[in-house]
Amino acid sequence: MPKQTFFKIPEDKRERLLREAAGLFAERGYNQTDMAQLARRAGIAKGSIYNYFESKEDLYLYVCRDGMQRSREAIYGRMDPEWDVYRQIEHIFKEGARFVQSHPEYLILYANISSAGMSRFSELMSLEVEKYTADYLKRLIRRDMQRGLVRDDVDVHFAAFMVNSLYIIFMASLVSSHFKIRLREYLEIEGDFTDATLAPLIQGITDTINNLLKPA
Repeated sequence: MPKQTFFKIPEDKRERLLREAAGLFAERGYNQTDMAQLARRAGIAKGSIYNYFESKEDLYLYVCRDGMQRSREAIYGRMDPEWDVYRQIEHIFKEGARFVQSHPEYLILYANISSAGMSRFSELMSLEVEKYTADYLKRLIRRDMQRGLVRDDVDVHFAAFMVNSLYIIFMASLVSSHFKIRLREYLEIEGDFTDATLAPLIQGITDTINNLLKPA
């Protein structure tokens, strides 16, 4: 957690530091990120960073958690919990794509936790990141199974894993050159990803999920 001094500085200064830190960690990776360079980008003295955070690791963990919270607010904050599973999944994909396109650095930070040399951060962050979504999706599928909206022979755990795995791969395809090429090859897509081209992709993904979950 940040020191109390971090919360006493003006909000725009806090936001600038967090934004620049997220961008630099995503661009350079944790190990190659230099605090002096970050301070220059954020327009503060290098020593000020250590007035706000105990260490580079402390800053990195806070930036990752901050990005996770921003993502959840963007996706779940405008979602009616009474919507059925199909409408909620469509909303999650649409709002997730908007967030990732506006803030690709947070998806990159998420992906980087699985990289070589990042196991200590995986141990600190992965369960915290994954448990929320896993529990949410499993509750949602079970609820709508009881309502008769989901097939009663669906394995809830595998279904939740499948939905989130498709989500992660799709979002990665919006920011990673490798996964973008992969998506284009499998789905035979030409040109850049725009709102016009993303809409039918999301529709195709959610239709596929719906077909697997809906009763015959």
